[in-house]
Amino acid sequence: MEIKKVCVIGAGVMGSGIAQLIAISGYSVNLVDLSEELLKNIKEKIEQNIDRHYVARNKFSKEEASKILNNIHYYTNIEEAVDKVQLVIEAIYEDMNLKQVLFAKLDSICEKHVILASNTSSLSITDIASQCQHQNRIVGIHFFNPATVMKLIELIKGDKTTDETLEIAKNFSKGLKKTVVTINDSPGFVTSRLIYVLCNEAINMKMEGIASTEDIDTACKLAFNFPMGPLELSDLVGLDIYNNIGEYLNKEFGDKYKPSFLLKKMVNKKRLGRKSRKGFYDY
Repeated sequence: MEIKKVCVIGAGVMGSGIAQLIAISGYSVNLVDLSEELLKNIKEKIEQNIDRHYVARNKFSKEEASKILNNIHYYTNIEEAVDKVQLVIEAIYEDMNLKQVLFAKLDSICEKHVILASNTSSLSITDIASQCQHQNRIVGIHFFNPATVMKLIELIKGDKTTDETLEIAKNFSKGLKKTVVTINDSPGFVTSRLIYVLCNEAINMKMEGIASTEDIDTACKLAFNFPMGPLELSDLVGLDIYNNIGEYLNKEFGDKYKPSFLLKKMVNKKRLGRKSRKGFYDY
């Protein structure tokens, strides 16, 4: 099956980035969220991003940029948004119950040939699909932030995901000019499981007073050739996101994944990183 039209559900940072990437790649994409006001603001941000990062840098002409922006359509009604699409990508909040409810609804309203994908960064695809009748068509397509820049996609095969579903999702992902790695379903997959451990340990070091925020980050950047230190990265991803990932991995794998006490404390104080303008750094 050839993918021509895609629906992205969730117009947050990841969802809007994924929609922008898909539009740049020449596909028609329907972007869905609950609020007309939110969608209006996201539309303006996408237009600004295209102008600032592509037109101003002579990567696209104004005509090409206009065509890309016309590829994105905005909806608050899911039933209308999934009509005549071949692929739906979920990019809502990292909550298992919310995702299970959404996928059960999508499974009931989408044609049987439509592939249903989750952009989850850590939750089991098999568990997300567990309330659905057609679990064979459900797959994980894990993008990285910012979706238009990061080169990797983790493709996650649930217990009942068919090879056909996986192959279609893989071809689509490669069509976005991404490098694709295929992962058998496991909480945290490869990337989130590894990076969470690094960042959580860096947060513990900060709590123990081993070094300053800046020195922990500088040590990691220069020693390991990382573009960003673990505390800076935690601020970018969102401390609430890492806390949720840690709680989930702790539940699945045991106490070695237990979130740092400092991480929990900062989340409780709403110091979430860049999204709240305060985390390990001020923004």
